[in-house]
Amino acid sequence: MWAVSLALVCPTPLWASLTFSLDQVDFTQDGSLVVADSEWGQFNVAYDQGSSLEWINLVANPGSDPQWIVQNHPLVPSSLTGTSSFSSTSYFDLGITRGTDLSSLDVLALVTSTPLSGAPTSGSLQTVDLGEAFAIINSGVPSGFTALNPPTPIPVSFGAPFLGVETGWHTGMPNVVQEQNFCGPGAATNSLHWLNAQHNYGLTQTLEETQTELAGNMGNANTGNWDDTEVQGKLQYALEHNLPLEIHYTGGVKLPTNGNYTEPNGNGTARNDGPITWEWLQREFARGQDIELMTNTHWVVMEGFISWDDVHLFGYRDDPFQNGSATTPAQLQTINNRHVWTYFSNGRVHIGNGDEVLQAAVAESPIPEPSSLLLLGLGWLSCFGFRRTPRV
Repeated sequence: MWAVSLALVCPTPLWASLTFSLDQVDFTQDGSLVVADSEWGQFNVAYDQGSSLEWINLVANPGSDPQWIVQNHPLVPSSLTGTSSFSSTSYFDLGITRGTDLSSLDVLALVTSTPLSGAPTSGSLQTVDLGEAFAIINSGVPSGFTALNPPTPIPVSFGAPFLGVETGWHTGMPNVVQEQNFCGPGAATNSLHWLNAQHNYGLTQTLEETQTELAGNMGNANTGNWDDTEVQGKLQYALEHNLPLEIHYTGGVKLPTNGNYTEPNGNGTARNDGPITWEWLQREFARGQDIELMTNTHWVVMEGFISWDDVHLFGYRDDPFQNGSATTPAQLQTINNRHVWTYFSNGRVHIGNGDEVLQAAVAESPIPEPSSLLLLGLGWLSCFGFRRTPRV
């Protein structure tokens, strides 16, 4: 992987340092390489964080055949993530025929304080040598879909006024090393361990131990799992570990879209909140709930969001290798530093295999302790002017 330093082109540079690199992505399926030298590109950026949100854009072949390959990738401030330095990734279209080995790209890079409505025409011109990255076509949803989609960008109206920006972040969201086809148990593991850290539920398992138990609950013997068994596994896990969680969801393929889901072994019920909307995702995330997202080929855990007008993007975590105990130190470093950004538009997302429909989203709501409910009730009584009537 080659890294390029960028002198920031903005009125007041907010980042002490920034480097980015570009990779051509090879794709695997069930542990075997199936697409080498794909048309998919991977953008990686690392930087010391500043105090304000900024944006980086890249145009490939700016002189002859300009292509806006990196479109408004966010550079997040330390106040959002609680960190002083950060790295993130997004995917783009290299604009080549599949199977073409691309060695370098001429790119124009620009960092701005607001999102751009179109491709930049000025900035820092660089020639970037491409490295190699790996991803999985279907990492654990038993849809039977294992064909690689093109890296079609999600259509976004970047001309919308950049006003009323809302952001959210789950600081400390873990990223477990997954076994083959364990994206569902992996996403659930990340969620539950993040909740455990927030609420001190007393879980003492390692990430890998939780993932193994959840996979068993979900009936995932390295074969993947649908949304119904994702919820089934989490209900069973919450019951057996005495976790005060209410599980609910939107959308659904195997989950019922009319009525709630009742776990077949008597381990509880998950509430159906209706169709998937951005409003639901943002609201539940802002309430401190963890959210797992499923398409026909992938499960991920949601890590953060940025939203304004009708423009919505979110960050997620996953394992692009799924090598389990055979994960190399270099792969482990990639997993630990992996934070991926993508856009949400009209129910469609880009979380691993191009433009796909978001099929289901599963969330966990911490159930307040009885003492908390009592305090909440007393607060409401106070709001309504409750007072004791003196005896006459």
